[in-house]
Amino acid sequence: MIKIAIATLGCKTNTAESAIILNQFNPENYTLVPFASTADIYIINTCTVTQRTDYKSRNLIRKALIVDNQNKLDLAELLNNEDYHFQDIMTAAEFNFKPVQKMIEHTRAFQKIQDGCDYRCHYCAVPYARGPARSAKFSEVLTQARIFVENGYKEIVLGGINLGLYEDEGKNLADVVEAMEKLEGLELIRISSLEPHLFSLELLKRLKQCTKICPHFHIPLQSGSDRTLKGMGRPYNSSDFEVLLNHIFSFFPDAAIGLDVITGFPGESSSDFQATLNFIAKLPIAYLHIFPFSCRPGTAAYSLPEQVSKQEKNRRAQRLLQLGKEKKEYYKQKMINEKILLRGILESKENEIGTILSDHYIRAYTSTNKKAGELLKIIPQQLYKDGVFGAKAE
Repeated sequence: MIKIAIATLGCKTNTAESAIILNQFNPENYTLVPFASTADIYIINTCTVTQRTDYKSRNLIRKALIVDNQNKLDLAELLNNEDYHFQDIMTAAEFNFKPVQKMIEHTRAFQKIQDGCDYRCHYCAVPYARGPARSAKFSEVLTQARIFVENGYKEIVLGGINLGLYEDEGKNLADVVEAMEKLEGLELIRISSLEPHLFSLELLKRLKQCTKICPHFHIPLQSGSDRTLKGMGRPYNSSDFEVLLNHIFSFFPDAAIGLDVITGFPGESSSDFQATLNFIAKLPIAYLHIFPFSCRPGTAAYSLPEQVSKQEKNRRAQRLLQLGKEKKEYYKQKMINEKILLRGILESKENEIGTILSDHYIRAYTSTNKKAGELLKIIPQQLYKDGVFGAKAE
């Protein structure tokens, strides 16, 4: 038996890809082992969003065949092919579809339907690592979703590098969700990160009609300062963003909205940062993901003047982290006070107490007789651990 160890860094898209990679190996010929143990093959599925992830990747590398982002899904075949040559990822034109049967130690299925990005935000190296935007065929998306459902998955998380760019012969993200809504056995559909300028009213109207959609939306704000947003090359301003959130809440009043925020972008002054703090403070969001600006070679921001010191970036990040913590606690208390029904797939049980990551992105705990992988519906009660304790609703 071949021993395979796999480590995944980065987003849900990488999580989905790691499952695809492992699925290419014959399960009768390998066993999955912890990354820290001895293995015949070590797979490091990397991320290059920040310098920190590059550092983690280098520390993980032991014995690995390094493969480009388009062809890493063919890793099992490549390991037996001495004639493989790297592909220039910028020439990738087709989505590399590889059906997968199951995830690696997950009760939710992460499904990648889009890859690459055609935008060039000034801080971002991802388009150079992932290549141009390309999408899975609509038929392939449904084929994969059916496979997941047939294998017992009741929640599918749709992901991509720039998910809002999904398009196949006139079919868009709303068409995908509407088609998956009809799959018997699928209980929840969750959408991963969406760019604010791709979050249209038409999309919201159509998502609202889907009973299986999770009212949880992750949106990259990046800054609440219009001057900083312009410097980042972002195609919207803070007013546009606030209008978007108002639209979301008009369709999903209890939505859990999370934001990505970059702090310490070159030229971000103290007043710019304060504008970001003030802007976020007035938004009814559920949580924040904070990223101190990371200088990525090849990006427009790499050589910009007025670089913010590491110490100052970290100081600003800590202030945002505190604000994010306050927002998260306030949102959880709102769910309890308003007795909002939470739905989620049972992940695990300990002493008859089960845990779910709910459709509102709140981790909840409750007593239950159900098995892992089944849908739970609960009314949240008091705060408990990092989430809430809920009574069974049915």
